[in-house]
Amino acid sequence: RFSPMDEKPELRDRPLFAHPPWMVGIVLVLAVLAIIAGFSDPIWFLLGLPCILVLALYIYVRLATRNRTKA
Repeated sequence: RFSPMDEKPELRDRPLFAHPPWMVGIVLVLAVLAIIAGFSDPIWFLLGLPCILVLALYIYVRLATRNRTKA
């Protein structure tokens, strides 16, 4: 006999990103600012690279999950 508490949550029930949405949002804003500032001074591309990589990963995951739900 199984109770509802014993059931494992479905993969689609868990959040897409483990961090709070406000934290992800701040990193994405910093990535956009680093890209904009990088056109005037290229050092900002290097300094903002971790945030830019998170932005690229965020876009990839959003596109992959959208395409997976359509199929």
